[in-house]
Amino acid sequence: MRMLLLLILIGVAAYFTVPTRETHEAAARALLEAQAQEQTSQVQQQSGISLDGIVDFVTGMMAGQGRYETYYVASKFTIDMPGAAYVECWGAFTQVQCRRVDRGAGAS
Repeated sequence: MRMLLLLILIGVAAYFTVPTRETHEAAARALLEAQAQEQTSQVQQQSGISLDGIVDFVTGMMAGQGRYETYYVASKFTIDMPGAAYVECWGAFTQVQCRRVDRGAGAS
């Protein structure tokens, strides 16, 4: 009986702390900016050219796009990127974790 009550309390807490679309967008934007900055620094070291305009373009292009889904106790947000990649974010208890996924990865 205690276990059932505990599961119900966790479910109620999860329901009221599901991250919003804006939280997912901010996490996805942070991931994209971090990856773009990493690529920019690598290119800048090799060629001496700054690509800050490209970073701003990529993050601006993703703004307001994507698909947000809520599963009552968790949420999911996906953004299609140019090429064969997309960003997938999962959230629960106000926390969001994002990762970049290549569609070609895992295919034999």
